[in-house]
Amino acid sequence: MKAYSGESGIVYQYYFVESALRRQLWGRSGTAYLFHVSSDRKNYFVSEVVVEDKALRAWEAAHGRALVDAEKYAAAKMRLFRAFDESTGAEGLRQIRVTAANIETLLEPLRLEE
Repeated sequence: MKAYSGESGIVYQYYFVESALRRQLWGRSGTAYLFHVSSDRKNYFVSEVVVEDKALRAWEAAHGRALVDAEKYAAAKMRLFRAFDESTGAEGLRQIRVTAANIETLLEPLRLEE
């Protein structure tokens, strides 16, 4: 169990459950990272963070290499933290996406290029 203090003032408890490929004939495909999350230590819900394949391709095109599995997980976790910072309740935390538009800013603090 880990804790994260969101900018909203809410302290979240969370832990990683599993990851699984999400393939859709129409729509967004990627890898889903599932976390159990609570803001009161009593009620838990599943937060699904999908790292879209399109986001991975965009990052690879910009940096000349693919992300390794640990870096994909890092992108999911950084997006979860961003959602914690922006959210005031569970509804905004159930389905979260790492997209081509946000992957660069999510991974920038990790300084993967050094």
